Amino acid sequence: MLLFGCSGSKPLAPQAVGYAQAMSESLRIERGWIFVNGTRQDDGTIALGTGGEMRFSPFEAMSQRQDTQITWGHILTASAQRLAFWRR
Repeated sequence: MLLFGCSGSKPLAPQAVGYAQAMSESLRIERGWIFVNGTRQDDGTIALGTGGEMRFSPFEAMSQRQDTQITWGHILTASAQRLAFWRR
């Protein structure tokens, strides 16, 4: 993937996709829910990046942390959003 500068005339050097950027593509947080880009397999594990969408509450996410690579930061963010959303 080539990126273009502001002028659009010369391409920038290709950049490697890091772990954090790859994880941000498979996780998103909306209104206190944690959405994961993945599907549950027959053995109970979660395959990330399959195009399916799974939704977790912060409470559910605490028990699914290892399978989905949800961090405590994601859980705290979703919890704070839930508090702010339901206070309206």
